Amino acid sequence: MKKAVLSVLVLLSLTSTLSGQFKPGYIIGNNNDTIYGYINFEGSALNCSHCSFKSTPESEEHVYYPGEIKAFRFQGSKYFMTATIKENDGSKKVFLEWMVKGRASILSYNSLNMKTRFFFLPENDTLTELVNTTKTIMRKDEKSTHTQDILYEHSQNEYIGTLLYYLRDCPSITNNIQTTALSNGPLIRIAKKYQEKTCPGTDCELFEDKERALRVEAGASLSYIFSQLKLDNGLPENAPLISSPGFGIAVYLSNLPLLSPKFSFSARMDYYSLTYTYDTNLYYISDNRICSIKYLRIPWQINYTFSYNKFSPYIALGVSTNMRFGYKEYDKDLVDFVSYHFKYDQGMSDFQMGLNAGLGFRYSLSPKTALNIKFDYEHAFRFLGTYIGEKSYNNNIYIAASVFYRLK
Repeated sequence: MKKAVLSVLVLLSLTSTLSGQFKPGYIIGNNNDTIYGYINFEGSALNCSHCSFKSTPESEEHVYYPGEIKAFRFQGSKYFMTATIKENDGSKKVFLEWMVKGRASILSYNSLNMKTRFFFLPENDTLTELVNTTKTIMRKDEKSTHTQDILYEHSQNEYIGTLLYYLRDCPSITNNIQTTALSNGPLIRIAKKYQEKTCPGTDCELFEDKERALRVEAGASLSYIFSQLKLDNGLPENAPLISSPGFGIAVYLSNLPLLSPKFSFSARMDYYSLTYTYDTNLYYISDNRICSIKYLRIPWQINYTFSYNKFSPYIALGVSTNMRFGYKEYDKDLVDFVSYHFKYDQGMSDFQMGLNAGLGFRYSLSPKTALNIKFDYEHAFRFLGTYIGEKSYNNNIYIAASVFYRLK
């Protein structure tokens, strides 16, 4: 699942420069000269790798890489600086994102592998990575009736020791440090608490993008499926195209923290009822129905929106989880004939996975409601799914209309 989502992000990120969101900001050159203009906001994952800058909205875009400039910042918002970090037994120049700046500063590095690395910058000291490595440990399984060893992953929590060392002049927050998780919010809170205790009356500088609060929408959907069964077993492909209406619920998440505003995430859960048939002239087969199934289709998709207007077209890629139930077979001989598994009572797998792609548009009805029209293609693997050698699959087309209401 994670690899599939990562592939989607990489593919769609290649198109992110086609219509960027340039926001007012400035770059700081290696000679400490400040140049004001407009910077393409592509989300933390891409802004940690490069800075796309225009001196005016109409001027030519120039891309700066880590080391070519000292830093860049969006006006009143996110701030990035060049730094050298360790990677794969070597070093690499990147843009680190400031989370909080003060006597104890926290920075982060984000990339498309969906892992965030955190760095600590003490006042008048050097940059140190906050790490939490794992170690495989073997121990006795006390719950087992038989004596046996089991392996488990143990977190080393080295970052806690790092924080305790550098913030040792403030023992009153020791307990807080020991229970701090390695994530944005807890680290920022520790830095702020340290600032308050050691330098009363002063505040840390936070680099928040207040316009980037996660947006959550929920809605209802009506859809229609056209499903084609392919046996891929040497027999004539005589399973006709079938169709069925569907209905369900949907969620839509936008303003994702690490990605460009043009990316969003959506998922639906739609109910369908289908009956698959196969045309054959064999005398011993009395019913051409292979089976009927009811199932819930859940497509998980990353969307890329080309423009944000009242009418917003987009494309989508993702994976599908089909949860099947209410399975019924009609003619044992037909099932054996088309499936080659000769195990009539084996039935059908409860799950079927697939890959999907789609295009659609969103139309804003009001500040909190939107209409979504979507066309999806899905390639679903292993129709029966009851044995490894099975090659059957489905090619499905979906047409869906959804109405979303913004919850936050």
